[in-house]
Amino acid sequence: MYDTIIIGGGPAGLAAAVYLARQKMKFLVLTGDFGGKALWSSDVENYLGFHMIDGADLVKQFRRHLDDYAGAFDLKEGEIATTVTKGDQGFKVVTAQATYEAHTILISTGQENRKLGIPGEKEFYGKGVTYCATCDAPLYSGKAVHVVGGGNSAMDAALFLEKYAASVSIVSVNPELKGDAEMKNKCLASAKIRFVPQTRTLGITGSAFVEGISLVGPDGAKRSESTQGVFIEVGLVPISGFIDFVEKDKFGQIIVDKHNRTSVAGIWAAGDVTDISEKQIAVAVGEGSKAALDIIRHFQTSNI
Repeated sequence: MYDTIIIGGGPAGLAAAVYLARQKMKFLVLTGDFGGKALWSSDVENYLGFHMIDGADLVKQFRRHLDDYAGAFDLKEGEIATTVTKGDQGFKVVTAQATYEAHTILISTGQENRKLGIPGEKEFYGKGVTYCATCDAPLYSGKAVHVVGGGNSAMDAALFLEKYAASVSIVSVNPELKGDAEMKNKCLASAKIRFVPQTRTLGITGSAFVEGISLVGPDGAKRSESTQGVFIEVGLVPISGFIDFVEKDKFGQIIVDKHNRTSVAGIWAAGDVTDISEKQIAVAVGEGSKAALDIIRHFQTSNI
């Protein structure tokens, strides 16, 4: 029986782990990828102490910090929670590998990529369709690619792809790029990046690999463009489907109070899976730290 199970090993969950380890609590961290989506960020320019660092290197620093507490807690990488239920003395967390019990839970599972739900998206996944520019950009060296989306994630992907691809087309339903002003200026100033506004993606075509993208413009005219890669960056959705008894908003984000407590006593949530407005690595670290401090206070004042 653990004191706490942290579900999710992104910035929020790992920050919480540092606090709980320092208090010598008995806890478990369950995570798919260590570092979460921070691992796939390209250039991180707003994390205090690092003027410029990519996500992979930042996550290496996270791991190095957690290594200071090696042996003080259990870490299960590649093990994802599928169900959380209430138990006799707390909660049960079920994964494909095992069932774990704990007095308290901290949910810090973050978000995952939203799908377009168009023909060809699923069929060509891994064959020219991808959701991760930082993972796959080098595979598209010298090729023409399209990025679907018009916000920060799309611009971030386009700027990373610019280093490799022959050309990058950003396809957006919006009339202009939205988000970080500096990224927007860089995209619009790039000779390699083309912005295609007010255009909806209808489908992705090809044979063995992606060869084209079907579009419809503001005039209603349909057209196809040749492409060798489609990077889908249309936003994120919270990973919260594994638990159905905490209060969520209409987007599936877990609702928390200022102490990161959920609607269920004994369950906290932190980071991008919650209804906080700002989805940033630095904010997630702060939220995870705040949640851990409240969990520690919970144990200090309870009879557990």
